[in-house]
Amino acid sequence: MTRFSVDELFKNHADGLALTWLAGQKGNHRTILLETDQKLANVGYFNLIHPHQIQIIGPFELDYLKTLTKKVYQDYLKQLFENSNLVCVIVVDTPVVPEYLLNTADNYQISLFTSLLSGENVINYLHTTLARLLTQHVTLHGVFMDVLGMGVLIMGDSGTGKSELALELVSRGHRLVADDAPEFSKIAPQTLVGVCPLGTNAFLEVRGLGILNVQALFGDSAIKKDKYLRLIVQLEHMTSERLQVIDRLQGDYHIRRILGVDIPEICLPVAPGRNLAVLLECAVRNHSLKMQGYNAADEFCELQRQAIMHNRTDE
Repeated sequence: MTRFSVDELFKNHADGLALTWLAGQKGNHRTILLETDQKLANVGYFNLIHPHQIQIIGPFELDYLKTLTKKVYQDYLKQLFENSNLVCVIVVDTPVVPEYLLNTADNYQISLFTSLLSGENVINYLHTTLARLLTQHVTLHGVFMDVLGMGVLIMGDSGTGKSELALELVSRGHRLVADDAPEFSKIAPQTLVGVCPLGTNAFLEVRGLGILNVQALFGDSAIKKDKYLRLIVQLEHMTSERLQVIDRLQGDYHIRRILGVDIPEICLPVAPGRNLAVLLECAVRNHSLKMQGYNAADEFCELQRQAIMHNRTDE
């Protein structure tokens, strides 16, 4: 179960929802409870039979309340605000809120917000936000890049040159998503999205240079907010014995399982004179071809087989 307070809702999403806090400020401690089996039934239009934790009231609902007698109107609001499931109320798509509604929110200490957005936009925004809170997260050590349109996580032990490689890739026109500790979330059965959790995706630490702002150095196109993870590149200092066991045809490919999703991984040996940026770009292009069903090693073997068969026929 995940908890999400009204105070957090306002602090983190007031701009995105165009919220104004009009009444019930003492209800800021109330908590939205999120469970994986709720299927996002936390938000919805004014409903007394199946009450939502966040009740949305729009112009249509306000017009309906105006048609009621004073006693029925007051009974409706009493049922709304006395429901233990209610956390807050958002009045949408109208700048005018009835005074009695504001007073009732204050009396019951239930936060009441207004938003200039439509009810549909507010509900969609909240559904997306709550869905993200329910997703599985994991933080991995590495540099997450957008290389040729593909999300690539560069991993490796300290000193293998991850940040230097990322800097060279940025200088070659690729984009930085997150340095050091990208956070990945499972947003679909076979899809992970990576972000920089602290919003510092413009910064890259390079030994000897310190902290660099790649956005200031290379422009806005040098960074990206998020990206799907499609490939892991592991940098490794290898012994001669380790190099000998690498498959000369297929390379050093593996599968790494992250949050139940299988992510292809390739190991790149780190050694003096090797251009890792070119190798990584080539690895991305080659992986893209494999995703389309083409394997260079398979074609090479088939051509070799055909040549051998042809030589035998000539004999």
